[in-house]
Amino acid sequence: MNLSAEAPISNVVREWLQELSAARARPAEKRFRKEGSRILHIYDGQEKERIPFNILYSNTETLLPALYNSTPRSVVQRRFKDEDPLGRLAALAGRRALDYCMDTNSEDYATFDSVVEDAVLDALLPGRGVTRVRYDAEMAAGVVTSESVCYESIRWNRVIFGYARKWRNVPWLAFEYDVTRAEAEQLFGKAVVAKLTFVAPSQQDSSDKDDDEEGRSRSGDDTREERKLAKVYEIWDKRDRKVKFVSPGHPSGLLKTDNDPLGLTGFFPVPRPLTFLPKSNDLDVTALYTLYENQAKELNRITIRINRVVEALKVRGAYDGTLGDEIEKILTKDDNALVKADNVAALQEGGLVKAIWLMPLAELQAVLQQLILARQQCKQVIYEITGISDILRGQSVASETATAQEIKNQWGTLRLKKAQRTVQLYVRDLLRMTLEIAATKLSVETWAKMTGLPFTTQEQKAQATAQAQMAVSMGQQPPPQVAQTLQQPTWEDVLAVLRDDTQRQYRIDIETNSTVDLEATEDQKQMSEMFAAIGGFLQGVTPLVQSGSLPFEAAQSMLLTMVRRYRFGVDIEEQIKQMRPPQPPDAKAQQAEQQAQQMELQMKQMDMQARQQELQQEGQLKEREHAMKLEELQAKAEYNKLMARIKMMEAEQKMRLLQAQAMMPAVPAAPAAPPQKAKAR
Repeated sequence: MNLSAEAPISNVVREWLQELSAARARPAEKRFRKEGSRILHIYDGQEKERIPFNILYSNTETLLPALYNSTPRSVVQRRFKDEDPLGRLAALAGRRALDYCMDTNSEDYATFDSVVEDAVLDALLPGRGVTRVRYDAEMAAGVVTSESVCYESIRWNRVIFGYARKWRNVPWLAFEYDVTRAEAEQLFGKAVVAKLTFVAPSQQDSSDKDDDEEGRSRSGDDTREERKLAKVYEIWDKRDRKVKFVSPGHPSGLLKTDNDPLGLTGFFPVPRPLTFLPKSNDLDVTALYTLYENQAKELNRITIRINRVVEALKVRGAYDGTLGDEIEKILTKDDNALVKADNVAALQEGGLVKAIWLMPLAELQAVLQQLILARQQCKQVIYEITGISDILRGQSVASETATAQEIKNQWGTLRLKKAQRTVQLYVRDLLRMTLEIAATKLSVETWAKMTGLPFTTQEQKAQATAQAQMAVSMGQQPPPQVAQTLQQPTWEDVLAVLRDDTQRQYRIDIETNSTVDLEATEDQKQMSEMFAAIGGFLQGVTPLVQSGSLPFEAAQSMLLTMVRRYRFGVDIEEQIKQMRPPQPPDAKAQQAEQQAQQMELQMKQMDMQARQQELQQEGQLKEREHAMKLEELQAKAEYNKLMARIKMMEAEQKMRLLQAQAMMPAVPAAPAAPPQKAKAR
């Protein structure tokens, strides 16, 4: 590491820089960083000439959505499902707080989905994913104006761990940052930054450079602006529960020291790193790609040969030069085109078949088929190693039966479920850490705004108590709002359960829907079976106990023996023991009951008789109405007949009159008087 030669180095800085360098120089850690950078180059497609078939990208893009594809739902509940009102309210507040922290709807913080996807991707490629949980607060004039619990994705090679074989025994971990002068002044102050050395990334010592960035710099693809930065290590020392900031550009002492800023149970602000190749008594990381790298190389060799064979599969050959350019013109013409032939005699003698000699391609076709078959077999070997069956990849063969596909799916998902369970536990640990930080760091006002629950504060409850005492002293009843405030729990009581590690762990269980769905399904099945068994048992035993054929104690012992076989039988065992045998019925009470039954029977008979009479009366009334309707219809029919006869008689009279008029003789007309002549005067 590049240390300033002008300022003397302190013992604390020297020890930490040596420990950091030794941790990175461990053979397993050094191999992990080197292999991780190389695997990322392959995944990013930076070696496409050497790796034409990127099986790493294909497998990763298949596994990534299969392992994490949706935002989990937080499940905070009472651990033992018993009567615990305060625990129920604490679980409700914790669930709402987690729902808010997972999706703050703020662009200033990374979303929960993005950080988990980054961790899963790092675990699939280099082999280790790390997510940090932070407490962020904005202050003005020494007063907190806003605060929240947020997440940060830590680059896979920007975190260094102290050596240990178990996660709980890791002594320290360090986060590596490159900070600008403005960021350093905000973190450490101007006085400390004045002694801090800032250098350009190209001038940093090679041992401090990011492996991936160094590789890109060598390849000439580094376009990052050459601005001066300072390398800072944020060291979380679990041995004294302090956070120390060390920089090789500030050798005179520590930049800053904080006393356990989060107060977490496990101290570290990260859960156990996400890995998919767990080892017993070993935290060293192995990338998944190394398991099938030899097969991937073979796959690329076969693909390169296939490409070369395909390149060689061209229609090439020679033709008789005495024919002139006719052959070449024929090969270059489009469909339905004719070429004028000059040497007709030569063509008539042998034709085009004997004048053209094409290069044989049958051998190349056979080689190509064998190479394609070999590549398919190589892919199957890779899928067997990784556990990615063709069903998971959305592929199937038409000749396979449904049973064969079901078997493939069952055993393929069996290996996948193990990796899914690892991701689920990693998410659960993140949520538990989030709630622990929120309970210890966030204020009551923030909790009230974040959850929207109507709990009161101790100050409000004290005011309500004073108002109630004043009302009682005046001989009045306290107002309903005051009484309601006194009955509600306070935020301090609810947060006391979440802030106390022992109470939170004993009374509250923090899970995700993915980790409890299987258990909930099994619980429902067991409860259904137990209730069905109890119902059937009581239905069959109750008559025997009532008749005295079976002693009550024997039936009770049989019921206890049966319910103890179920998971929830222990919860109702005491209630079953408190059951008492049924009392024999009293003679007078039995006689009174019989009389009541007889009276009830007589009342029913009387009701039936009255109902029958009503039905008879209704029937008679309907018969009368029917008869009246028939009479009315008959009268209408008679009236219609009479009117028709009258009309017929009128028609007959008119006909007779017309006939009589036709038979009478005609009377001659009187002659006209002759005209008179006028008298002469």
